[in-house]
Amino acid sequence: MPCVENWTLNPLHAIHNLFENTREDQDWHRGVENYFADKLTSNLHMIPSLNEVSLHDIRSASLVRFRCMVQDTFEPEYFLETYQIVNKQNGHKTFGTSMYSDVIECPDGFEFVESLENKTGCRQVLYCVSVPAETSWVKEKFKPKQSACFQDASTSKNTKRPFEEDMEQDESATSERNTTKRPKASAHSGVNISRTPLKKNHPLPNEDGPVCIIKVYDENKDFKVNEIYEFIGVLSVDPALSATYDSSTGDGIDEDHMEEDRAHHPPPSLVPRLHCISMLKLNHINPLVSCDSSSALDISNMAVNLRHDLISFLKHATFGDELTAEYLLLHLAARVHNRTGTMAVGKLALNIANIPPGSRYPNLLSQLIEQLVTKAYYLPMSLENMNKLKFIPKKNYSSNRLDAGLLQLSDGTHLIVDETALKPGQLDTNGVKNVQALSALVKFQKIDYDFQFHPVTFYHDVSTLVLSEGKSMLPCDCQVCLKPEIPIPTDLESYFKQLVVPLDLMNKFRIYLTCARLADYELSDSMMKNIEDDFVAARRVDENKMSADDLHLRLVLARLCSTTSGQEKLAFDVWQRLERLENERKARIK
Repeated sequence: MPCVENWTLNPLHAIHNLFENTREDQDWHRGVENYFADKLTSNLHMIPSLNEVSLHDIRSASLVRFRCMVQDTFEPEYFLETYQIVNKQNGHKTFGTSMYSDVIECPDGFEFVESLENKTGCRQVLYCVSVPAETSWVKEKFKPKQSACFQDASTSKNTKRPFEEDMEQDESATSERNTTKRPKASAHSGVNISRTPLKKNHPLPNEDGPVCIIKVYDENKDFKVNEIYEFIGVLSVDPALSATYDSSTGDGIDEDHMEEDRAHHPPPSLVPRLHCISMLKLNHINPLVSCDSSSALDISNMAVNLRHDLISFLKHATFGDELTAEYLLLHLAARVHNRTGTMAVGKLALNIANIPPGSRYPNLLSQLIEQLVTKAYYLPMSLENMNKLKFIPKKNYSSNRLDAGLLQLSDGTHLIVDETALKPGQLDTNGVKNVQALSALVKFQKIDYDFQFHPVTFYHDVSTLVLSEGKSMLPCDCQVCLKPEIPIPTDLESYFKQLVVPLDLMNKFRIYLTCARLADYELSDSMMKNIEDDFVAARRVDENKMSADDLHLRLVLARLCSTTSGQEKLAFDVWQRLERLENERKARIK
């Protein structure tokens, strides 16, 4: 009898059985999806994740998960969805499928048949990288659960290591495993090519997390670059997939296309393939909050207390400055929720000025923010970084892929820009382009990716916090001047080490910020009338006191004040409190 783990450790066996029983149905693969969807409903924890488990510890052709960002989309791939093989002894023909795998399996004693009954299929191909700027606490929260369940599954049999296991199967299934595999695409040989190190194409420098080529069988699914997904599917690391990358000679292959072939067929030991059976688009990656928005934690009952506690925590980080702490909280909860023309509605790019010069304060504040949010990246805006780093993704037509840039980030990422690191000097051509791209991201939440012959606009939702001594050179939405209420400690590192809260409270902060960011909001007609009256009255007194931009900012801040207070509608007392905050903030700038 098959063991209960076979559907996770040998999903292809279940797939082939479903194919044999229902192959006459053109949509037989829907039955595969339904079969595994039913299994995954209560057993998702049994599936190892490439994010948390080393690739060499996972059996090839087993089910795996991968939490990732779509970094690039490749051309669709054609394959033999249905093919025939013939028994060389008795001439009996049978059908097979290569869905959810990269090779055609032909058992010993059989051979492949060229037949009109063979059917070609098409699958989408995505190049995915582990989520850029994912913070350490997120990784740690996912890891214990994954390690425990994977250890239980992998040690349930007496084996040396998962890759070397022989699964318990019935005799008929065992006999079918004695097969010879042939790649769908023939290996190239005959053209000398230069050996170059494999680029995993992570957007951020110094990141080296797992990457994967995802193959999706839903041709109608519309994938966009920079979206976050969790894919579940069949892992493929067959050595035959390395043929193109490893070959140094080719048989009549155009040398100009060899770079593209190698870029799209990297060694599976470094870039495994995952044949998708199930997928979930993620609107956040907080392991403490359900990904199902309908079951997101309701924070309305405890939002007021959590808001007060978090303001107190941030107040210590701003040396007792409650106003700056308040605006920092609003910034952390902001997101783009709509677009009107070129305007990204809802964003709050914040500039905290009056940062202590020559100190490690920006870096220490960034580390503190990383403890609260799921994705954060600290960028010192030094001349060296601006001139040498590549911010803008660029289309490489030789390899036919998108070369990543530092600003290729997923929605919900927090970018902390340290403008105090910028010293007098000369920006080169690349540095000027980087500053322009960063400015466009801050102001419009968009970047024009370099497709060489023409730019292509990609829209983002990256919350930008700029730390500067004076007013930032970047077009931020809101500037608040840091005004310490206590003397700035000389030993800032020791001071920040003391800013600790119990883990359970820190986790509540993390849940609170995620839920506040995703919360619904409504502005009633009566409240909108009150706001319009206030705007007209302010303009009547002094036209320069309240501009259209000021009104837009206040509407954004009003939304954030409401959602961080656990309220779905703007209340008049919240609007009045916001007016006092804005008056105080502007008074500091003067």
